[in-house]
Amino acid sequence: MPKRKGLFYGWWIVLAGLLLITITVPFTSALVSLYMIPITEEFNIPRSAFTLTTTIIAVCGIILSPIVGKMVQKYNVKMILSIGIIVFSLSYMSYGIAQSIFHLYISAAFLGVSFAFCGNLTTQIIIVNWFKKSRGLAMSIAISGIGLGGFIMSPIIANLITNFGWRQTYFIMGLVILIIGLPIALLIMKKTPEEAGLKPYGADEVEDQSLNTKAETEIDITPAEAKKKPFFYIYMIGIFTLGLITTGSLQQINPYVSDMHGMAYAATIVSIYSLLGIFGKLILGWLSDKLGVIKSGTLGYLAISVAFILLLFGQNKPILIIMAIFFALGNAVASVSIPLYASHIFGTNNAGVMMGITNSAFQVGMALGGVLTGAVYDLMGSYTWAWIGLTVIALLSMACISLSYTISRKKYSSEVKESAKLYTERVN
Repeated sequence: MPKRKGLFYGWWIVLAGLLLITITVPFTSALVSLYMIPITEEFNIPRSAFTLTTTIIAVCGIILSPIVGKMVQKYNVKMILSIGIIVFSLSYMSYGIAQSIFHLYISAAFLGVSFAFCGNLTTQIIIVNWFKKSRGLAMSIAISGIGLGGFIMSPIIANLITNFGWRQTYFIMGLVILIIGLPIALLIMKKTPEEAGLKPYGADEVEDQSLNTKAETEIDITPAEAKKKPFFYIYMIGIFTLGLITTGSLQQINPYVSDMHGMAYAATIVSIYSLLGIFGKLILGWLSDKLGVIKSGTLGYLAISVAFILLLFGQNKPILIIMAIFFALGNAVASVSIPLYASHIFGTNNAGVMMGITNSAFQVGMALGGVLTGAVYDLMGSYTWAWIGLTVIALLSMACISLSYTISRKKYSSEVKESAKLYTERVN
């Protein structure tokens, strides 16, 4: 196949994925809180009733992620993304006509279902198909849309709510999502490089390796086979616990710092690790390509463990700033490394299905993390044991992922060597 001149089309896929994540993921998570006060005041409901909308979205993701993985792998991705974005934008607009909290719950259910199909999972699966080389960098660029979306959209939404009200803001932002997202889905996104007459980025380098070379990207373990192996369940524990530490920290750092230093300083800390988090994702993605997904992930785990330990000394303001730096790099494991773990441990042939299963386990952990950390605070009257517990859980998650990877590699290596031996015997 002749080589095409110019920029490899896969990088346009990455840019498209960055934009899709920017206009979807933050609207189901970080930006939700901006609407909390005006909605709860108008409906005269507790804040916990409003935050249940995010729980509904998360439950949809838990249930649908494995199904999405199969469908993206099997069906036309343009159709999946297009329908997903249309329903997502209309569902977001429908918040603006809600007359009660129950109407918001219905909108959240539709938003959660559509988000499962047009959110970050679909983008991650597509990027895995397009890249064998520089996959970590490509993934980290796209995933940085999570922080970028929050950073750009937060002041815009806040100003719109102030000037036009929360109902009109939902309509305006829903229209923005549709105008940006639908052309991307229809005109740019392609599921595989073969659809564009190309090979995955770096495929020629992989093909040049000898049969005896342990090429990480060529491992092939089917979901049915994986579920019969102990390392699969070790892996699932690692992913679940990663979800625990993600929301267990993100949802509680702000109130922890606020209790000691006030809301203004807490907001400063959150801003620091949110902004640095964009660069943290890019750094971790680059390290994944240079050092391998396990070594880079280990550095990320250690960084977030250090951040939890530093939180124990949160009375000291400068220490919290250092904590924010470590947290920005360590928290990137939850977004950048997870899809890389799935494709490296189980292979790219079944990446869609395995990434869907992975995402479900991760979201179950996320659903419980903040609740458990808050419960520790309610029981103990402080966050001390919460930070200690999260440190231990982070190291446990790191150990589970590393162990499952090692077992997977040993199994693969033995199969490759046996195949090479049989091939040699036939030739001779």
